Amino acid sequence: KQILVLGLDGAGKTSVLHSLATNHIKRSVAPTEGFHAVCVSTEESQMEFLEIGGSESLRSYWKMYLPKVLLLVYVVDSADHARLPVAKQLLHQLIQNNSTLPVVVLANKQDLEGAYCITDIHDALALSDIGDKRKMFLIGTHVAEDGSEISSSLKDAKELIAQLALDAQ
Repeated sequence: KQILVLGLDGAGKTSVLHSLATNHIKRSVAPTEGFHAVCVSTEESQMEFLEIGGSESLRSYWKMYLPKVLLLVYVVDSADHARLPVAKQLLHQLIQNNSTLPVVVLANKQDLEGAYCITDIHDALALSDIGDKRKMFLIGTHVAEDGSEISSSLKDAKELIAQLALDAQ
């Protein structure tokens, strides 16, 4: 069982995944063309993440993988205000037919000037409308300088995702 990582192109999915896997920062500049699988080990478990690129041509594949996954990690660019409505629409479409799939939203790029804070992201994505039955979390993250240790928020995200994956198995 995999953990699906989705979000618009440029949200920072690949950088976040690499940071979770290695506990060190590596900013990725090239967009994911197609699919990108990463194994992330914790003390308790090994998790397999599947990232699908966020460009418009790849979004049609997103729904096909949802039934096969333990949880969805949805990455948004907190500083890309203009594209948050699209991110919201896609998220709501993805999960409307699966009321129990746990969702972890990573409000990425919190370190950028003009980035929306967590409450603004929560409102912009209308996370209150997603339903009460589902486990849903929103964590602010950022990927700072190359080579540095990952932030405490990314460590928290990794622990939370590992726990949710164990619970879902």
